[in-house]
Amino acid sequence: MKKHNEFLIRQTKPWSNNNNTIWLATTATLSRNIEKFKFPAKLSEDQRKQIISLVSNDLLKTEALVDSVLIRSEELGPVEKEFLMEHFLSEEGFQQAHTGEAFLLESSGEFLLCLNIKDHIQFTWIDCLGELEQMWGRLVKLESALGRIVTYAFSPSFGFLTADPSQCGTGLTVTVLAQPSALIQTGQIDEVVARLSNETLLITSLQGNPQEMIGDLLAIRNRYTLGMTEENIIASLRSFITKLVVEESAARGQLHQHDNPEVKDKVSRAFGVLVHSYQLEAIEALNAISLLKLGTDLGWLQGITIDKLNELFFACRRAHLLFQYGEEKISQEEIPHKRAEFVHKALKNASLTI
Repeated sequence: MKKHNEFLIRQTKPWSNNNNTIWLATTATLSRNIEKFKFPAKLSEDQRKQIISLVSNDLLKTEALVDSVLIRSEELGPVEKEFLMEHFLSEEGFQQAHTGEAFLLESSGEFLLCLNIKDHIQFTWIDCLGELEQMWGRLVKLESALGRIVTYAFSPSFGFLTADPSQCGTGLTVTVLAQPSALIQTGQIDEVVARLSNETLLITSLQGNPQEMIGDLLAIRNRYTLGMTEENIIASLRSFITKLVVEESAARGQLHQHDNPEVKDKVSRAFGVLVHSYQLEAIEALNAISLLKLGTDLGWLQGITIDKLNELFFACRRAHLLFQYGEEKISQEEIPHKRAEFVHKALKNASLTI
């Protein structure tokens, strides 16, 4: 096994102890570029390597990171890059990353630094405990530590400069992933989102397509990075998700008090698919697991806990599955069957109570 695979595997999984029924995860990405350097797409390979050395040498020494490692892009295979994308819930794949680009990771599994992927520096943090403000504090600490060594590209008119002009200003993008399954399954989600949302928020699915909801996941992120402070961005997201949780909890209360054969049938069918299928595709599994989470919360399922279902939700994705079995041991054709086996084992003690 490659040494980088070993590091990726032993990273703590931030979602391991998440027993939240609705708020699944939050990611925050802070983009910065170094003054006097062109954006990465315009740099030579030697200049990109210079930035990697400049940034990593200082960050690897900082006390803000514990047990961190620098991994150059050319040292990673396609599955390892996919694993990073899955782990940090990134919309942008890393498959095109090549020489002159790198990643810096910490064994906590919560922090990822991308170098020269899109901007010179992208600080990313993943949180599964709903600690928006604390997550922002950790990012600020790292950004400030590096800012004492390098000068960030900054404009009095446009704030921090980024390769994508729409990301200028704070350079901060925060995404909250929620699973309002009761609202979705009872057809109330569109009305609730329209009522609670405001123009500062962009609400879509994990894949960016609002018409293609996977795993009942709603992705809520800030629409603007210019004209708002970081504190405003976080406060707006906190306000929305708090109200959404209240609405979702009320919808679950209604399902608990009043019989709903349609939703019970969906949960029952999802359970059947997960425990009896010989093959499971990723999207099929994610959709069914989200329904099992809802059923467990409503008391329709026993023998499994929310935190274990959250863990299963993340672990059954392709690259994570390959890492657990050993990527060299499974062919592409075997993945659906191995996923089904993996899910069967996780749900071996689970049973329906309806």
